[in-house]
Amino acid sequence: MKRKDFIKLTSLGILATPFLSYTKSIEREWYDVAIIGAGLSGLTAARMLHEGGKKIIVLEAQDRVGGRTWSQPIGQNSFIDIGGQWIGKGHERMYQLAAEAGIKTFPTYTTGKSIFRQEGENKIIKGSTPPLGLWSLLASQKMVNRFDYAASKMSLDAPWSYPDAAVMDQLSLGEWIDQTTVNQKARMLMKLAAEGELCMPAENISLLQALSAAKATGSLKQAEKVEGGALQDRMYGGAQGISKFLYEKVKGSVKLNCPVTFVNHSQEYVQVGNNDFSIRAKQLIITAPFSVVKNISFTPELPIEKQLLIKSMTMGKVIKCHVVYSNPFWREEELNGSSTTLDENVELTVDNSVPGSEQGILTSLIHANRAEALLKFSAEDRKKIVLDSYVNLFGESARTPLDYHEYSFTENPWIGGAYSGHYANGIFSKYGAHIGKPTGRIHWAGTETSHLFKGFMEGAVLSGERVAREMI
Repeated sequence: MKRKDFIKLTSLGILATPFLSYTKSIEREWYDVAIIGAGLSGLTAARMLHEGGKKIIVLEAQDRVGGRTWSQPIGQNSFIDIGGQWIGKGHERMYQLAAEAGIKTFPTYTTGKSIFRQEGENKIIKGSTPPLGLWSLLASQKMVNRFDYAASKMSLDAPWSYPDAAVMDQLSLGEWIDQTTVNQKARMLMKLAAEGELCMPAENISLLQALSAAKATGSLKQAEKVEGGALQDRMYGGAQGISKFLYEKVKGSVKLNCPVTFVNHSQEYVQVGNNDFSIRAKQLIITAPFSVVKNISFTPELPIEKQLLIKSMTMGKVIKCHVVYSNPFWREEELNGSSTTLDENVELTVDNSVPGSEQGILTSLIHANRAEALLKFSAEDRKKIVLDSYVNLFGESARTPLDYHEYSFTENPWIGGAYSGHYANGIFSKYGAHIGKPTGRIHWAGTETSHLFKGFMEGAVLSGERVAREMI
C-alpha cells in the first residue's frame, strides 16, 4: 500500500483529505462571495450581491436551480409543482417577484363542496368545518384558539425568549394536545392539521417550535386557510419560474453539479470545494438545510452551538402525488376536489387543475408517519394505495388516470426533506439565537433561518435578502 493511500484510510487522512484533494485543480480566481445552493434564498442573495457590485459564484449540487421549487410541464397549458406551489397573505416579496418576472397568479380552486372521510364513510360538506359533532368541534376550536393565542404572544425574532421556553421545548406538541383535551376526535384533527404544516409527527416536535412556526406564518389558522390565507394563489407555469427568473440574472456565476464537501475558513478567506475543484472567497453563504450541511467537513470546526443545531436538525417528511385525468370529473358532482381523511394514508387532496387546460389534476400531500410508512412500499404499490384512496373518495372514474407523478424530497440527498427542518427537543430554546448568526466569514440563509414565513418560499426569499444585506 502506498503511503498516500494509507493516510487516507486513517483518521488523520480523513481530516487531511480536503487539503490533499483540491491541490489537483485549484481555481486561481478569487470571489467576493461564494454561495452554496441555487434555491430561492441563494439566487435571491446572488442577485442582490451581483447588483451591488460583488463578484460572486453560486455552487449548486443538483443539475437544476430552484431547490425545493421544481415545476414540470405535463401537456398543453398544464404543469405540476413537484415542490412548493402556494403563495398567499403576507407573501409580499413572492408576489413582487412574480410581477417582475411577468408570471401571473391564479386562485386555488375552491368552488363546490369538500369530502370528509372517516371510518370508511364519506361526508359531503360545504366549507371547511369537519362534521365531527358539536362537542368535538367545540373542543377542537378551543384548542386551536388556545394554541394560536400562545403563538401570538411570542417574539417573532426571538421565540426562545418566551417565558418557560425551556420547559415548552421539552414538551412535545403531541403531549400538549393530549393534555389539553380528552376529546379523541379533536386530538386527531389537531394532530392532522399540525403534521400537515410541520411534516413531522406531533410527538416528535416540541411545543415551542410548533408555536414558533405558527407565529412565523401568522397563526395555525392562517397556515391552513386558502382564501385570504397562505394557500391562496398559485403561479402559471409553476413556482420554479421565480427561481429561473433569478437564475437568468446571475446565470454566468452559477455552477451546477458542484456539490461542496469541505469548507476551510480563516480570518483572511474561505476555501470551499470537493475532490475535483476548490475556490476561494472573502465571504461564504450557506443556504442548504442544516441536515445537509452535516455532510460538509469544516476546518476548523464550527462553534459548538452551530454544531449542535446542525447535528440535531431533522427534515420533515412529505410525499407529493399528482394524478392527472382527461378532465376534472369531480366538478360535475359539484365537488371542489378537496378532501380530508382521518384514518387513511392519503390524508388530503386538492384540485390542482390549471385554468385554460382541459386536464384535471388531483394532488395529495402525505405527511409525517403516513409518508414514512408509504415510502417503505415500492413505487408501484404506492401508486395503487393512492389510487385506491382516490376511488374511495371520488368513485371509479379516479382509478384510471392519464398519468401519475410522485416525489419526496426525503429521498433527495441535497435537500433531505420538506417543507423545513426542526430540532431535537431542548435545542431550539438553548441555541436558537445562533441559527442565522454568522460564523466569522460564513453566513447562513435558507427558509429555516427566516423569522417570518419559515418553511415557505417567502421565508427563503427573505433569508436571502437578509444575508445579502449583511454583506452589502
